[in-house]
Amino acid sequence: MMKKITLLAALFTSVASFAQIAGTSFEEPSIFTVHYIDTGDATMAHDLVNNPDEPNVDYTSTGGEIGFNARYEPYDTPGDGLTDGDFVGVTDFAPTGNDPYTDGEQGYQISDSDGNFILEFDEVNLTGVTDPTLTLDYFIAESGYEGDGTANESGSDRLRIYVKDLTNGTEFDILDTTGSDINDLGIEGAWISGSAPVLPNTTVQLVIEARVNASAEAFFFDNLQIGGTLGVNANDNSQFSIYPNPASNGFVNIISKVNGTKQVAVFDVLGKQVINTTLTGERLNIAALTSGVYIVKINQGNASVTKKLVVK
Repeated sequence: MMKKITLLAALFTSVASFAQIAGTSFEEPSIFTVHYIDTGDATMAHDLVNNPDEPNVDYTSTGGEIGFNARYEPYDTPGDGLTDGDFVGVTDFAPTGNDPYTDGEQGYQISDSDGNFILEFDEVNLTGVTDPTLTLDYFIAESGYEGDGTANESGSDRLRIYVKDLTNGTEFDILDTTGSDINDLGIEGAWISGSAPVLPNTTVQLVIEARVNASAEAFFFDNLQIGGTLGVNANDNSQFSIYPNPASNGFVNIISKVNGTKQVAVFDVLGKQVINTTLTGERLNIAALTSGVYIVKINQGNASVTKKLVVK
């Protein structure tokens, strides 16, 4: 069962400060350097459970690191899945001798899943957090990946890392290789720090979906951090307003209670930055944006906020 991480009011202080609200470097679970063997039915979608003396695929938070839960979904034509024993779960086996984990000695590995390995982290409540951030380090082993990930079958390798905004019913990608051969993306063989825009006063959840069919095809993860500013900077939210919102006439006005230029960045639901500009006035041209939900980040002096914009 997934655990919901809630930011308690007692965390707020009279002085603004950046704080890590939730995260994990996978240091708390015990280590077992053997294969994980799934005892479930490889032809059916099912939850994965921790087996005695095998790597932990699940973890229940005890108040320190965030928890996570793994499940399995077969190909359209099912294969062996994880029933034949594979290296998945929490491990201290680094991607290479020259590429240790980015924070601590442990991380999470997914390889040779012969189906879809889905890892869901605890929900995190961002109520009262201004300018929230979510980052995750990932490493894709250099290997002969196959296919473009569009078919749910063996030889169609795919990695998607994304954030669910459970409050607004939207999703923001950190990485989605669907539609491309992973070999062609230039993202293998090095640690990459990925991030996704998230909104204040929402509940979010990180999800990893991996599909590979060979032991050399391996994904590694470490250093999940979800943070933001607590304290008086919560007042920054009332410093700025956006109207009209929803917008349908090709522009919006971004109003600040203080004078000065504003740095404005707009992200779509895939986490792609679609506008990055400095406003000396109030009007922001959004004529190039299609209908949908966007995240607007506004910085002015020491004030910083993130707001939702709906374009009709």
